[in-house]
Amino acid sequence: MMKKFSLFNFMCDILYNFYEENNLEHMCALDSLAVGNYNNTKQYLFLQRFCKVWEQVEQREVNK
Repeated sequence: MMKKFSLFNFMCDILYNFYEENNLEHMCALDSLAVGNYNNTKQYLFLQRFCKVWEQVEQREVNK
């Protein structure tokens, strides 16, 4: 039986892979930005964009 697709789960998988690939501590993306859990500007920008998209997904769910 297939699980129903969840955008939240998909995004969590993306963030998990980001942390694994970059050998970073696993935490909330927003917390990562706050405490400097990134190694370079590219990773910082990824986290910023991820947080913006996460907020949009949350708002989409609220509006349903």
